[in-house]
Amino acid sequence: EIDGPTLERLQSGVDRAAGKGARESVVFVDSTAFVVSVRNRTVITAVDRDHMKDHVFTNIDSAVIA
Repeated sequence: EIDGPTLERLQSGVDRAAGKGARESVVFVDSTAFVVSVRNRTVITAVDRDHMKDHVFTNIDSAVIA
């Protein structure tokens, strides 16, 4: 589950990506990376710090630190 402040930061990151014309983005919020469909405003996957080391992000056109 995502708490309110984290969700607000994620939405802000998605808004910033949309403003730059991104379609698929990875948004980093604290220790979690969210792969997001910017057009659909849908989280495709979320990866926490423990699993990020072995994870490869593909099919993204932008990255945002929120």
